[in-house]
Amino acid sequence: MSSEIHYFSSLPLTTFYGNKKKYRLKFQDNLIIWDNAKPPYENKVIPIENVIGIESNPNENNKQFEIHYAKKKANNKWKHKLLALHHSDAYQVSIWVTSLQICLQQSTKRAANILLFVNPHGGKKTALNVFEKYAKPLFNIAGIDFSVIVSQRRNQIQDLVINNNFDTYDSLVCVGGDGTALELINGLVLRECRLHDIDPHDPNQTLPKPSIPVGIIPGGSTDTTAYCIYGTTDATTAVIHIILGDTLGLDLVSVHDDTNFLKLYAGVLSYGYLGDVAHFSEDLRWMGPARYEYTGFKKIMSNAAYEGEITIMADTSDRNLTKCYENCEECLSRRHEEAEVVKKIVKGKFFMVSGANMSCAGERNPHGLAPYSHLGDGYLYLVIIHHTSVIQSIKTLQKFLSDDYDVQDMPHVEVYRAKEFHFKADSNALPGRWNCDGEVIHNTEVQARVHRQLITVFSRGIGRPTTSNKCCFLS
Repeated sequence: MSSEIHYFSSLPLTTFYGNKKKYRLKFQDNLIIWDNAKPPYENKVIPIENVIGIESNPNENNKQFEIHYAKKKANNKWKHKLLALHHSDAYQVSIWVTSLQICLQQSTKRAANILLFVNPHGGKKTALNVFEKYAKPLFNIAGIDFSVIVSQRRNQIQDLVINNNFDTYDSLVCVGGDGTALELINGLVLRECRLHDIDPHDPNQTLPKPSIPVGIIPGGSTDTTAYCIYGTTDATTAVIHIILGDTLGLDLVSVHDDTNFLKLYAGVLSYGYLGDVAHFSEDLRWMGPARYEYTGFKKIMSNAAYEGEITIMADTSDRNLTKCYENCEECLSRRHEEAEVVKKIVKGKFFMVSGANMSCAGERNPHGLAPYSHLGDGYLYLVIIHHTSVIQSIKTLQKFLSDDYDVQDMPHVEVYRAKEFHFKADSNALPGRWNCDGEVIHNTEVQARVHRQLITVFSRGIGRPTTSNKCCFLS
């Protein structure tokens, strides 16, 4: 028999053994289909796009191989599953291994060489453990080459990305919290500005889109960005999304003061209450995530009022009451790009002003601050909470966490779907701060503008729920 192994795009029914069972497998139309060879019959199907990797075992005389695949579970979580198979004929095993591996290699969307940044200092300081326990083993199974940089200081990731060449990598990945993702995203866009001689300090400039995709593996305190992209903060789920290679376009929002570019953000820019919580929590990092609850309680009891003026470029079209799920029609549509916007001005005393670029949902608040915000539609949701009593402020925050979230029950809350907004604090009023995806900005006059799908992220989007939990958000 010739030792040459041929590649087949489909494979006929073949009987294998594994885990004291007999399996009948075939490969057809990019589907791996198998069932038990005797009762109870269980017909199972794995699309080739859900296969993580194929491994053969030379210690078993090449008569054994493993199919590593991803299976979606409840709550948007994906799990790593394994089917170990054995055949008495090594040639049959080689045909299957070669054919399946070539099919995977033909997928041009999959990453082959990753540069991975790990921030060991953020959140619960577990990012290194997340990398070693969840990312590294699965990347090895998938046959992905990767290099790792462990950051040592704040903004180091951003500086490295701006000033280095990444031609040998086809994707950049970070392990950390929202601040780590923010560094990577800002570095990529600012690097692109430098390469194209574009001034990022011009607030009206069209920012260039980086061609390299980004992966975000949660390892922080809240991981809002990861939750809104994957529907969970499960690290294995994030790694699987990166391996499988599907991507979507993510809006980013640029923030300027009167003369300079300040930041790009993916999640939320919040003034007043949440800004001060971020600011006063900085000196309490030794408390871990509990510092936010401690500082939040102190700030809400102080009942501070933040006075200013907000100019909003608001959408005039029909209000979007859909949520952002996989294959989202709102994000895929181009109809909003030329939509008419009108200028609106809101003055007063505020408890909080938040420009949400995504729903800002999480494990504790599955609807989020802006449940109808989409990842790639070119709009942010501006949530304005006017100053009120301590009791009403507490009830408002509790309302955001509830299942019956309805802004019509809160007359002191306004919501606008906007392309951009400008905020100017009253010079005689209490100065506040901005919380920009966990990073503190002290400028009290800023302009925020949406850049549609400026970055490409690894994700299939959030799966559609089997039951509808509709909540009325817009007034």
